[in-house]
Amino acid sequence: MKIIDDLVNKGKLKHVQLNDKMVKKEFEIGKKDYASAVASFEAGNFKWATIQAYYAIFHAMRALLYKHNYREKSHVALKLAIKELFINNKKLPRSVYDTLERGMELREMADYKESYSQNSAENIILAINQAIMEIEKIL
Repeated sequence: MKIIDDLVNKGKLKHVQLNDKMVKKEFEIGKKDYASAVASFEAGNFKWATIQAYYAIFHAMRALLYKHNYREKSHVALKLAIKELFINNKKLPRSVYDTLERGMELREMADYKESYSQNSAENIILAINQAIMEIEKIL
């Protein structure tokens, strides 16, 4: 777990004691963000749907870190820790990680470059729904 140790040593990931209530609360935030993404999509607001969808998977993944007593200090640290703790050892399918990466990319494009589409919003929302179901299985 060299990557985890490196993240901790650099202050990008912190080892903390968190209880099940905090894990559940974080996962519920992700589910609420997902519902908001769907509502935004249905209202034709594809930029916000994209951004909210990303935050849905971010918070669901964060709940996984919380369950394992880690708190990230950046989105990149979360991504690296998730890959090390859950993807490399096949606790989660690679598709879940790919969805996180794609969601992060689409959020940045929507937020910083004003680049988004109905098609990309729809695709990421569908993929994130599947990812959240996979995450919930191991929470």
